[in-house]
Amino acid sequence: MSVVVDSRPRKVRSVLRKNIVVEGEYEDKDIETDKTESGTQTRLGKGSKGKCSPSGMIQKCIKQIIIPNHKPKKRKIKLMDWKKYHRLNVIYAFIDDLERDYPAICTVTTIGKSVEGRDIKMLKISNSNASNTAVWIDGSIHPREWITTAVVTYIADVLVKNFHNLSNSITNKDWHIVPVLNPDGYEYTHTHDRMWRKNRACYEGEYGVDLNRNFSYGWGNNGDEGSSEEPNNVFYRGPAPFSEPETAAVRDTILGSTSPFKVFLSFHSYFELIIFPWGFKKEPCPNYLRLLEGGAIMARAIYNATGMTYKVGSTKDMTYYACGTSIDWSYAIAKIPYSYMIELRGKKHKFRLPKDKIAETCVEIWSAVEHFMDYVDQE
Repeated sequence: MSVVVDSRPRKVRSVLRKNIVVEGEYEDKDIETDKTESGTQTRLGKGSKGKCSPSGMIQKCIKQIIIPNHKPKKRKIKLMDWKKYHRLNVIYAFIDDLERDYPAICTVTTIGKSVEGRDIKMLKISNSNASNTAVWIDGSIHPREWITTAVVTYIADVLVKNFHNLSNSITNKDWHIVPVLNPDGYEYTHTHDRMWRKNRACYEGEYGVDLNRNFSYGWGNNGDEGSSEEPNNVFYRGPAPFSEPETAAVRDTILGSTSPFKVFLSFHSYFELIIFPWGFKKEPCPNYLRLLEGGAIMARAIYNATGMTYKVGSTKDMTYYACGTSIDWSYAIAKIPYSYMIELRGKKHKFRLPKDKIAETCVEIWSAVEHFMDYVDQE
């Protein structure tokens, strides 16, 4: 450890000691809030940015002060649990730890970068059997739906830590798990606007594209009934299909896979539904009855686990027109035969599901997924 010796008078040295810098940069931001149709949207006012050091002659003299035996505090990453909602760094540390501790079956890759440059991380769980089919699972495409990421990470945890004791219908698949598909939006809901739905792209001075309206199949159909061409709308579909790096990452990963995908599960909240294509039109999709039966298998498993009732049907029948959704694309273009959007709890609390409901929700959905894989393999 080196020491910078200061020969200036004691009085000056005393001042310097009171202004020692640990983090050289600081930034103050004024926060303003506006009401939007997606909730309270927050914008940043003009902030001040500068060096956290004294002014004048003293400021010029203390570019660096090194203190003997001073060890900077390491920032601790909180351990993952399902008793509360976690920030992005905790979630990414969790899947990185799974890869480190279970290298035989776990691989973490970055499948793309968000608009603001954050990693979109995917955990792949596989025994590397060449005959495996593939499963896709994602959470927080709409970032205010925090329970989705909690459920997805729980599924990953159960899969990895019990892999060799699970049924063949689980272990004969390559699991592609993206806990946070919209990392910019997810962080934004933690720091600025809890009700933010879109990503953080900027078009015509307005922020955000609804990523679940940015997939190519059915994109822009039905005018403003299934999405919007207006950038200030909560359902803004973007200027073109796959205009956003987050949706492009999904497309490229699935279409570039060497294992054929058989199941696509995208988690949302809060309608307590299990829904399948189509969203952009009323007509039933091919194999409608097979998808309906698969959804019923999941709904029954949920009820048996916790007593919760989830309804099953097509997107249009159960909700409203939704054009450019991930499950319409996965079903029609990626040819994934079992494509579902699962709307988690809870109708009472909407997007603000209490922390004490996380564990129950995780348990019921794992039960649904486990039973559904048995059904898929019966085909």
